[in-house]
Amino acid sequence: MGFDQAALDQLSKELREPQWLTALRRTAWARHAKLPWPHPSDDIWRRTDVTLLDPSKGFAPTQPSLLQSVKVSDAQLTQYMQPLGDERLIVRANGAWLTQDRPRDLAVEDLARASTGDGRLLRQAIEADGLSDAEQKLTTLNTAFHHDDVAVQVPAGYTGAQTVRMVRLFSIAGQQAIFPLTIITVGAGSRLTLIDEYVSLPADGGAQPHLINARIELVLEPGAQLHYVRLQRWGSHAREFLLQRATLAEGSTLTMANINLGAALSKAHIVTKLTGPNASTKLSGFVFGHHAQHIDQHTLQDHQAPNTTSDLAFRAALQDQSRMIYTGLIRIAKSAKQTNAYQANHNLLLSEGARAETIPMLEILADDVQCKHGASIGPIDEEQTFYLMSRGMPRAAAQRLIVMGFIEPVMQQIPFAPLQEQLRLEIEGELHA
Repeated sequence: MGFDQAALDQLSKELREPQWLTALRRTAWARHAKLPWPHPSDDIWRRTDVTLLDPSKGFAPTQPSLLQSVKVSDAQLTQYMQPLGDERLIVRANGAWLTQDRPRDLAVEDLARASTGDGRLLRQAIEADGLSDAEQKLTTLNTAFHHDDVAVQVPAGYTGAQTVRMVRLFSIAGQQAIFPLTIITVGAGSRLTLIDEYVSLPADGGAQPHLINARIELVLEPGAQLHYVRLQRWGSHAREFLLQRATLAEGSTLTMANINLGAALSKAHIVTKLTGPNASTKLSGFVFGHHAQHIDQHTLQDHQAPNTTSDLAFRAALQDQSRMIYTGLIRIAKSAKQTNAYQANHNLLLSEGARAETIPMLEILADDVQCKHGASIGPIDEEQTFYLMSRGMPRAAAQRLIVMGFIEPVMQQIPFAPLQEQLRLEIEGELHA
């Protein structure tokens, strides 16, 4: 089956979703057909070959029944079914819930089921505009063919103190394309800490690539507080496009960390829209590049209301022949007076073959604002290495310590100590001596 309206109608039927969701699929597919692919002259896109993200170039859409027919081994399940600590663990594999005792005081369910009730916020999240034509060319594919969809709905006034950790496992065959959609709505005055993990597991297909076109929408209502971590562990042959967007209403607060560890090719657009006065966000990101990975990250801090703040710090440690491209835009609308925005991108090159590019951008239309940015690219500091060696530490151990210190500010933004420790061990174990 190819990518056409018959495929999306079959998908909608299999998921038993409401008619309005099917109508959105058809509209998105028609919109996709009219839009051109991003042009190489576009500075945000020109460093990545977007034809590698085109599902019509040799990929087939994955129907839910096919995805669920790919088995996950007992060993794989055991690895991810064990809590790391005292978190509330939710595990989903190939579109099926593996943990049945999901939280009852907040709704975590399939999007199709969640949409049968009052789906107002869910529909608004899917239909939200403000994306460029180039972004829409890829996001309309997700809107048309999304499946394995999860809706997390936090009721107003929720104050659960326990961390929620949601693990999504995918066994994806070679030349298959998946389109996961996640919508998280946090009600007025609520507080939630959520760790959102995505893992693709080995399946048939050998060294053939698989394609992931993912979308995550975070919607914070007035006064809501969300501490959110996205952890990506896609397989070594994965190609990913991600739109991750957060929309903040008046007085809401978002603390977010994005950890990118996998995929051969990753192109992510991380958008934060501060639409209400006094909204604030603190954003952290970390990329660990190895082998010949190509990682292209674009962030947008979009201030649309007065008295809003954003603080972004993005770090990358790159070894082997990996390449990192970072483009970051701070946009301050004319109405967004007394805004304070900061953006930093720091890249540590761990081998001669590693490369990094950083392109900060500002678009300021308001007076009475504070806006700063900074960036750095370079190898491990020899003076720091010499200092540690002069204290008796071997060179390899000294450099390893410097790298781990470099990533520690991002680890500290993960609000769950057992996951911090697991990531430290995992990353340190992958560093070359």
